[in-house]
Amino acid sequence: MKPNQSPYLDLRQIPLNALLAFEAAGRHCHMRRAAQEMFVSHSALSRHIKLLEARLGTQLFERKHNKLRLTAPGSRLLASIQSAFSELNKGLHSLDPTLVAGEVVIGTTATIMLNWLLPVLAKVQQQYPEITFNLQTLEPQQQSLPSNLDMALCLGKPKDPSRVVSKLYDEYYVPVCNPSLLKGLPVQNVEQLLGYPLIHDSLQQWFTWFEHHTLDGNTAKQHTYFEYAYQAIEAARLGMGMVLADIVEVEEDIKQGKLMQAIDSPHTEGQSVYLATHEDSQINYRTQIVINSILENLTQKGAKLGSAN
Repeated sequence: MKPNQSPYLDLRQIPLNALLAFEAAGRHCHMRRAAQEMFVSHSALSRHIKLLEARLGTQLFERKHNKLRLTAPGSRLLASIQSAFSELNKGLHSLDPTLVAGEVVIGTTATIMLNWLLPVLAKVQQQYPEITFNLQTLEPQQQSLPSNLDMALCLGKPKDPSRVVSKLYDEYYVPVCNPSLLKGLPVQNVEQLLGYPLIHDSLQQWFTWFEHHTLDGNTAKQHTYFEYAYQAIEAARLGMGMVLADIVEVEEDIKQGKLMQAIDSPHTEGQSVYLATHEDSQINYRTQIVINSILENLTQKGAKLGSAN
């Protein structure tokens, strides 16, 4: 081996026809059926696979009791090739304007929309300018969904028999505020939070949060009430007090220094965000692009994903 030469084969050293032949043979575990699928002779298919085995220096198939079986290296290679072909297919589909171009109608709460969904959609639209978004606001805990939605991100599980509903992630609440409120220094214990103004949304979760810590939230220095969580979070950004917010919704604010976590003492109150879609066979390609982008973004944020992934 030459100095600095990799011991691994480069993909460019392997003919694509050999990979196609192996994928077909591995999927069928039957040479004749694979050859028929590829419209080549049995002998031509066998030559492709023998060439691939020679290049790799590895036996990919074995015959036992007149049956063709993949070896362990063959099984691993088949899984890798099928995954790569799947990604290539997605790329080819994305070039078809009839699959990408069009409208995606999304329903979600104002807080989800403003605090983390819009940046995701902005990135999707940069990559796929053919997609048009139609955003509709849902109320927290809304049970029935408008019939025109392609997908919905719901706070609380909706009851809609026409939809496939799966848990996307659990909210994970943390006390946050403008760093100026604490002069950049986190508080030492939960009880000290009662000495600061508390900001509430309609769920008023501060009281149950303090109860979890065996404290009475009513004894706080000051209370300010808003109807929606996004309003409460904006008030916290402006330095009006402490807000109890889902870490996913304020993660970017914390990263940019607009908010800081007041104390490392999170507590989940049981709120969950759900993804509601049509059946898989009825989800159009552009909607699937959006769903995949949302899942990727939530994974990067460290959200505790549920069954939707």
